[in-house]
Amino acid sequence: MSHLEHVSDAGIKAMSIKPSFAVLLPTTAYVLRIAVPPARKLIDGGVPVALGSDFNPNAHCLSMPHVMNLACVLMRMTMNEALVAATINAAGSVGRSDTHGSIEIGKSGDFVILDSSRWEHIIYEMVDPPILSTIIEGKVVYSALKQ
Repeated sequence: MSHLEHVSDAGIKAMSIKPSFAVLLPTTAYVLRIAVPPARKLIDGGVPVALGSDFNPNAHCLSMPHVMNLACVLMRMTMNEALVAATINAAGSVGRSDTHGSIEIGKSGDFVILDSSRWEHIIYEMVDPPILSTIIEGKVVYSALKQ
């Protein structure tokens, strides 16, 4: 289920009983100036939360660092929760957590390498995240290093 800006307590309870992911889109709430999804209530209610950018004409954003920052600032998620929501839970929301969403033997080799002493800087430095390289299926598709 996506958006969930106005999910009821009964809806949260139902989502926790029948396993489903709450896919939250903080850029939509930010750009359209609407209520933010109640991430804290969903998490505390036992509903796994995933984050998405909602890339479309009314919320034109492909930056997951920005999405994660908004999730922390607007929806009161912790940085650890935002990381989980943007990775393993995002993969789980589309039925791919067995092959994607975390760095494990046997999973697709998709990840970013940061030029930072702490992973949290990808959220702190939302305008210019310290991404050094991007790896997809084990191949470098972006590198800030001079070749």
